[in-house]
Amino acid sequence: MTMHAVVFQADIKKDWTGNPDEGLDALVGMLRTVPGFRRATWTTDGGRGLSFLLFETEEAARAVAGNSVVPPDAPVEFRLA
Repeated sequence: MTMHAVVFQADIKKDWTGNPDEGLDALVGMLRTVPGFRRATWTTDGGRGLSFLLFETEEAARAVAGNSVVPPDAPVEFRLA
């Protein structure tokens, strides 16, 4: 089975004092509702990170990549890698 990935780089805002894993877990919870979503994983050093999102179809991956908006008050800033 072919999978399609979306890779985001994430910068955690310096003044944020929360737990990055909690925020990423919430993101995965939202992604589970996206048709074609299969898996997500990430790595972080506490300041920067990478997120790997896997989808069954290219269309699902492109839809997520094209609609990746982070609210201004979010603890991270995302950009496509």
